[in-house]
Amino acid sequence: MKILMPQLGETVTEGTISKWHKKVGDLVKKGEVLFEIETDKTSMEIPAISDGKISKIHIKEGETSSVGAVVASILRENEEEDLEEKKSENTEINIQKEELTLSKSSKESIIASQQDIHQNVDTDSPDWFTYLNEVLTPKENYVQFIGDIDIKLTPLAKRIAANERLNLDQLVDYFKNHKKRRVNRKAIDEFISLQSTPSNVQDNKVKYDTSVYDDKVTLNRIRRTTGQRLSQSWPQIPQAYQAVEVNFSNLDKVRAILKEKNADINFKISYLSFVSRAITIAINNFPLVNACFNEKELLLSSSVNLAIAVDLNFKGLIVPVIKNAEKNNLLELNDKINDLVLRAQTNKLSQEEYFGGTYTISNNGSMGTYMTAPIVNPPQVAIMSFDGINKKPVIIEDETGDTIGIRKIGVLGQSFDHRAFDGAYAASFLKEVSKIIEQYDWQSEI
Repeated sequence: MKILMPQLGETVTEGTISKWHKKVGDLVKKGEVLFEIETDKTSMEIPAISDGKISKIHIKEGETSSVGAVVASILRENEEEDLEEKKSENTEINIQKEELTLSKSSKESIIASQQDIHQNVDTDSPDWFTYLNEVLTPKENYVQFIGDIDIKLTPLAKRIAANERLNLDQLVDYFKNHKKRRVNRKAIDEFISLQSTPSNVQDNKVKYDTSVYDDKVTLNRIRRTTGQRLSQSWPQIPQAYQAVEVNFSNLDKVRAILKEKNADINFKISYLSFVSRAITIAINNFPLVNACFNEKELLLSSSVNLAIAVDLNFKGLIVPVIKNAEKNNLLELNDKINDLVLRAQTNKLSQEEYFGGTYTISNNGSMGTYMTAPIVNPPQVAIMSFDGINKKPVIIEDETGDTIGIRKIGVLGQSFDHRAFDGAYAASFLKEVSKIIEQYDWQSEI
């Protein structure tokens, strides 16, 4: 049985084995910790899913592999070592050692075999296959595209080059200039990345005087991942931002009642819980903000999976998710938010809480900011922020006329993907959220 590298987040593509708790030959029982992994977002212990004996460890401590890669092999009781696995490994090594060029007669035989491709094809996948397994396309399937070039590509690099329809002349010239005759996946990915980067960005790198800066802080993995995600979002998504002022004064009455009712326990309810609940209610009438943009269509979600941005004491930012948030009333949502934030800051989140968000909220109120324009977190199409809430003089209109009073005012802002909907729709959603905060019967939920 193969143990695969799990995915611990929607955007996580690889993990690093930080520690092995078992070694080759050790017996393991279901539920025992096999190894620990670290990703861009978290660290976690991975348990065994069945009894057996460790027959092979493919990824050692300190090594990094992609999600779905085979980390180790376990022999279950009365199970012999998988000879097919060894055979496939030897075959892969032999393929990588082969020359990329083929003789004319080989090409002709390949073309002839392709004409008969529909005969005797077994479309059933083997029992061991899952969606995480690597699909090893036969080498000959690349011949017509790859052609005869005088650099060697690994099988995976050839598949990527074929799928991306890369310009072979540019590819060969690039790797020749960089004195590379053997091209693997990492090298081909770097080449694709350079091809997709505008030339003016490459040519205008930031220059700085090294004598001015006398110290440095290494970016941790969370910070690097955040930078990569936001770098993808900003140039690719046409983002717009709108904001409204909201009167939070009425919420203080409800908070005071709740604190009095729960005076004997350590009860805490912040404005974040009210804003979160207002968002889940408003989305009923504005479902497009709870969607994913997919070229020619919007994929709508019937569940509001609310992602909450959590600061890790200035060491980075993670965005865990409350699934089906719309099914919770104010107090239930408040309990879940408090629990989620605490476990996020103490690194105790479960795997499924890292992904699946459909709408994000960011709270900077405790920092005293006035207005924040957050960046949309793809594939979502909108993100809301709210900032400091302060007492301000406001004009109060009633039957006696206009008067000036003191109220607690804060700013709600939303950045959104302008491809998904227009400003009028986004503004109407903001207006609905602010109306709920100011006028909703909150006591009905306590």
